Amino acid sequence: MAIDQLKAFLTELKRNKELLNAISVAATANEIAEIASELGYQFSGNELKAASKENIAGVKIKKQDTSPSYSFGESGIDPNEKNYKSFNEWE
Repeated sequence: MAIDQLKAFLTELKRNKELLNAISVAATANEIAEIASELGYQFSGNELKAASKENIAGVKIKKQDTSPSYSFGESGIDPNEKNYKSFNEWE
């Protein structure tokens, strides 16, 4: 594991607010690792998640709900859809 690279990246995060903002909107550990890679730090998203489990100071992965959210009501049908027909119209 690239712990030294990860620790160096964390040190850079403390100094660089723009970088901190960039990774705070990243949706996955892999996206954070990609951002770090562009700056010359070498670790993977899986290594970042593993470091979080090891309680390394400064590393905390927050789980985000990235599942799509749909609101179709109880029927599961979107009444705003063009081809929507109410139950009575099918007869």
